[in-house]
Amino acid sequence: MIALLLACATDDTDFPQPVMPDGDTVDTSPAGPLTITAVGPAASIDECAEVCFSVVVTRDGRGVDDVLVDVWIGDHAFGADVPTTGDGTASVCGGGLDVGVHEALVVATLDGESVTSIATATVAAFGWADGFERDSAPVDTLPWTPSFVRHAGNPVLPAGELGTWDEVGDIVPSVARTDDGWVMWFAGTAEVDYIVGVATSPDGITWSKDARNPLFSGDGIEASWRRYSTNSPMIVEHDGAWYMYYTGRSEETGNLNIGLAVGDDPSTVVDVPENPVFSWTEAESTWAGQAVAHPSVLVREDGWWEMWYSTGYHRIGYAYSRDGSSWSRYCKNPVFEGDQDYLDWETNQVKANEVLHHDGWYYMTYTAGDTGAFTIGWAMSRDGIHWVRADKPVFSAATEAGTWESNSVLSAPIVVVGDELWMWYSGTGATGSAVGLAIASLAGAP
Repeated sequence: MIALLLACATDDTDFPQPVMPDGDTVDTSPAGPLTITAVGPAASIDECAEVCFSVVVTRDGRGVDDVLVDVWIGDHAFGADVPTTGDGTASVCGGGLDVGVHEALVVATLDGESVTSIATATVAAFGWADGFERDSAPVDTLPWTPSFVRHAGNPVLPAGELGTWDEVGDIVPSVARTDDGWVMWFAGTAEVDYIVGVATSPDGITWSKDARNPLFSGDGIEASWRRYSTNSPMIVEHDGAWYMYYTGRSEETGNLNIGLAVGDDPSTVVDVPENPVFSWTEAESTWAGQAVAHPSVLVREDGWWEMWYSTGYHRIGYAYSRDGSSWSRYCKNPVFEGDQDYLDWETNQVKANEVLHHDGWYYMTYTAGDTGAFTIGWAMSRDGIHWVRADKPVFSAATEAGTWESNSVLSAPIVVVGDELWMWYSGTGATGSAVGLAIASLAGAP
């Protein structure tokens, strides 16, 4: 009889089910485990865009609220931990991923119970969202280094005569071919501040300064972006028009921005009304300071504009444009900075770079070292963002003391001329500053 009673006592059908105050029956059956579904972006994402992983956490087919979701890529947490909402969904977003396919481990946790899922995201090179296609193949070693030889007729652009606007020296040239020869924009000075002028040449060696010089100077207007000086011009041709970028200084000790002048003639250009077209920003101030300067601009064969620019903290940033006026900056700037691990000659300072795009490669000359003792370095890239460099300077100051280039060489634009690479460079020394020419064979270049 006792056994029968015990058996009856364990039969739930003999007892009423507990009810909630509203009359609904409480489900006392065991709950199933958490389940998770996670997916990455359906298409490739530009490396400067936000990447998001979408997550759904359920139990017994129903969304579970307040489940903590975190994402791991390799050994690093990606984005911030996010709780699910009432329908069991969450979105974990972040940035900073390198180009390539990334596998993410997605973890959902509730009261000590965890469940995981794998999702992937494909990240494309900067500019992909706008249709800018780059060669993102990695380059681990420098494929070639030029050997420059000074021209016997140096300097090809000496300082001006006494009493002229550039009697102390000329510096930072930018050189381009024209229909009937060559044009060079450069900066000159008679005292401390630099101003910008132009010269022309039939052969790139013998130069004549324009009688109208200087053409762009500090305007002296209070609060103007170029109140005190102008410097580091850059000339580039596109679709029959000439674009001259240059640096303006708005304060006595700094605050540098980049302006633009445009014209149909390489020696006659006029400021655009929206100047400056490229300014320093607070977002960049931690690595760039309050200065963007010395623009190196080129127009690729496919019509995209690219700019590499120097900064107040002697690092180099990158941006691209559709039209040469409105620029998209790289989210992971700077793209080039002093190598403090093993290149002592750079003294952790790089600036005044010049870039050429040739046969699928970007060539870069850059200035490094301490003030008054600059030398010229060499680097190459496939995508204009990731660079490999020579471990020694590619061009150094003259060994002969007391000359126009015995202290420093710097700011060296390069142009392919036949089977040679021509480099016009700035030199400083005991007799002031001037522009010289050096030439390297392209034999062995990739």
